[in-house]
Amino acid sequence: MKQDDLLELTHRSLAETMREVTWRSQGVILEEKGLLLYATGASDPALWNGAVRTEPGLAAAEIVARATEFFARWGRGFTLHTMDHIDADIDITMAAAGHVPSSDSPEMVLETPVALPSAPPGIELQEVKTGAQRADFLTAVASAFQTLGVAEETWHAVYPDLRSLTAPHIVAVVAYVEGAPAAGAMMYLSHGVAEVIHVGVHPAYRRRGLGELVTRAVTHEGFQRGARLASLQASPMGEGVYRRIGYREIARYRWYLFPPPASGRNRYGH
Repeated sequence: MKQDDLLELTHRSLAETMREVTWRSQGVILEEKGLLLYATGASDPALWNGAVRTEPGLAAAEIVARATEFFARWGRGFTLHTMDHIDADIDITMAAAGHVPSSDSPEMVLETPVALPSAPPGIELQEVKTGAQRADFLTAVASAFQTLGVAEETWHAVYPDLRSLTAPHIVAVVAYVEGAPAAGAMMYLSHGVAEVIHVGVHPAYRRRGLGELVTRAVTHEGFQRGARLASLQASPMGEGVYRRIGYREIARYRWYLFPPPASGRNRYGH
């Protein structure tokens, strides 16, 4: 696939994933005139509330102004997501204004299906299909992301029920170590792309290959359900694992964090 096509598909896949996450968390979506704004059921601006430009040409100043007005209604901050190549003009404007990205992550893709992995002895891999499995998924992933500063309670707000984690185009998996939930990952399928997110391993169970196990599992499911390619944004901890599976970098995603207003509470009580 041509580089420009890969960039557009993966960028649109990420935007669609955030629409889905927001809608299923009973959050608020505003999309008009080339800008997607999403406010999920959780107030954390770093992960659950954001702005994504969906059409080229919209100036960075207008994006920030519209996003600031939107999120101020709930007393929230937000993150502006940019992909280099597609959003290079926004990055230039942000740099000129003194904004430093809080995250600079590789956008990685895999264009070849992977085999369904076999779990090692003592480890069981399950797809989330019940309320108990949903609770186990949230336990595993929330514990993993606490080390990155994401509060545990936000996960329950964003994934409030089983419907938020399972659908024909959504797969979540949990890896258990001797019955204890130890790792999880999710996949959203849209635009022919399997968007892999929330790969996390409980700190007590790291360095056992569980991150690779759950990533392979949801990647496999994406291709099984019709994906042409898989996509993810890698953290420093996960990048080496994804390269080992076969993912390669095609761009960089940057997150520009805008804090909430000095005062005010939002409609969700956060």
